[in-house]
Amino acid sequence: MTANIPHVDVDIYSRENLADPYPAYRMIRDAGPVCRLGDTGYLAMGRHADVKAALADWQSFSSGSGVAMNDPVNSVLSGTILASDPPQHKLLREVAGRPLTPARLAALRDRVQREADQIVDRLVARGRFCAATELAQYLPLTVVSDLVGLPEEGRERMLAWGTATFEAFAPLSAGRLDEALPITFEMVNYIADQGLVGRLDPDGWAAELHAAVAAGEIDRSTFESLLQAYLAPSLDTTIFATSNLVWLFGRNPEQWKKLRSQPGLISRAINEALRIESPVSGFSRLATRDVDVDGVTIPEGSRVIMLFASGNRDERRYEDPDRFDIMRNSQDHLTFGHSLHRCLGMNLALLELNSLLTALLARVESFSIVSEKRADNPLLRGFGELQVEVRAA
Repeated sequence: MTANIPHVDVDIYSRENLADPYPAYRMIRDAGPVCRLGDTGYLAMGRHADVKAALADWQSFSSGSGVAMNDPVNSVLSGTILASDPPQHKLLREVAGRPLTPARLAALRDRVQREADQIVDRLVARGRFCAATELAQYLPLTVVSDLVGLPEEGRERMLAWGTATFEAFAPLSAGRLDEALPITFEMVNYIADQGLVGRLDPDGWAAELHAAVAAGEIDRSTFESLLQAYLAPSLDTTIFATSNLVWLFGRNPEQWKKLRSQPGLISRAINEALRIESPVSGFSRLATRDVDVDGVTIPEGSRVIMLFASGNRDERRYEDPDRFDIMRNSQDHLTFGHSLHRCLGMNLALLELNSLLTALLARVESFSIVSEKRADNPLLRGFGELQVEVRAA
């Protein structure tokens, strides 16, 4: 029974609410620990503590039936690293995570920093540039795509594939699936090409992943699934996080001045930016049993949307949560998820963000936002265009 679950008549995936989702998120939090969300037929959680606890309870809130907000995509997702439960998830995560261990990423730090320094040097010398494309896309589309090791004829589509994948996750009522599916199937067909393996960089992550097939750890279909995990989520999220970071400092110049005077706050600044402008709004889970959440019963079989971005603005957890404050300890933000399904590429994303911010700190005295245009994606929040002018340090 859902009689004790409040109903919130709001469409968080409408273009109006995507432009400014935070009033809708507040409505969801204020309604209770769980609410019925508009006409979607789904439930939603928006409070930090409740979302965090649910993400840790995979036995009650399963990913194995998919994490999207529609059945067609969930039927395809099931069994992937994003949409699986233990013990399968543990194996998939271990195999896919080998290139992303702290030791492996530490060996990349100097290379990533050099690339960050070079692109920031070029852009700052011009004085004006697009932070959403020329800056934010640079490391993911050069260093990361090179590390994955796809042949050149596939790399130019990685960004389109990732964008479409997130669009396909939205509820059917958002009207994105018909346009997104052909692009995602293009990615699926590209990966399924039997000749792809012979064209991979033998030193790349994709080739290392295929070595697990040869070793008998995984089969070919699992290889294809894990390779999709390298391609689809690894770009847009970091790109949007970078553009959000620049935008926040452009709108809060006193915070940039503070960071320049205290560069030891870089990690706090990044976490605070990820908290207040989460690149991913959230994913769903399926309730495997009746679950009590703060006195509200979620019935078995309910699909529940876990709103990371709402939890990150929860007044119950963060004082004055709509204020960007690099002094705040935001380390427990939910942007990367939590527990078992915490983002596999989290440390790579943080490495890229840290490198770019370090390069900017040494070269930029101040940012001015010239023009901005939010990207149109139902699950992602960031900029399609962000023209900035900088004053060189």
